[in-house]
Amino acid sequence: MPVRVGLQYIEIWKDSMENYVRKYEEEPIIRDGIVFYGPSYYTRWSMEWGNKPLRRVLLGESGAECCINRGFGSSCPEHQLYYYPRMVRPLEPRVLVYGSWGNSESFGYSNEEAFELAQRVVTYALTDFPELLVYLSGALATRDMDESVLARRREYSEMLREFAEKSPRVIYFDPLSYEPLNRKDIFIDDGVHFNELGYEIFADYYKEILKDELKKY
Repeated sequence: MPVRVGLQYIEIWKDSMENYVRKYEEEPIIRDGIVFYGPSYYTRWSMEWGNKPLRRVLLGESGAECCINRGFGSSCPEHQLYYYPRMVRPLEPRVLVYGSWGNSESFGYSNEEAFELAQRVVTYALTDFPELLVYLSGALATRDMDESVLARRREYSEMLREFAEKSPRVIYFDPLSYEPLNRKDIFIDDGVHFNELGYEIFADYYKEILKDELKKY
């Protein structure tokens, strides 16, 4: 089966995505930070969704706010590739935390197709910023996923892991292997997005993943 790599859904979802992008573009540009880029599990890490904002939870060793949230809900790698020039490039990040997992299946993309698009996002970023470090996230669990869904997510995560191993300045990490993020009591009613406890665990996880980077701020 050939891998489709065209941007197929941008026009369908453009109004929704543009709202996120324009909102971020109204914020002051903060360069040389740690930029989180991905779908709704980053978007909802904010006061708007009743959670302590990412930037106030993940602080540098000095107490400085150094993390910038550029998550936008419902996005998959095709949106993340399309909006990369507006969402990431102007920030000139020192570190990019990229979570590509989320929504690809809903848009009808296979693992191979989603990976091809996600790989391009990382390649563009590394080309733009020669000193950049990319922390590349594997897939996350949801509360009620069955074994077939879990298997697809592990397969996709393995693609990312192999890519990271071959790519200088790319560091893979695997949320599926972090047992606290597989608990059943950390989700809101939809079984997909984290509740307050879930984001507390998420924050602890990222503090460990990014400990070397947070020391630099």
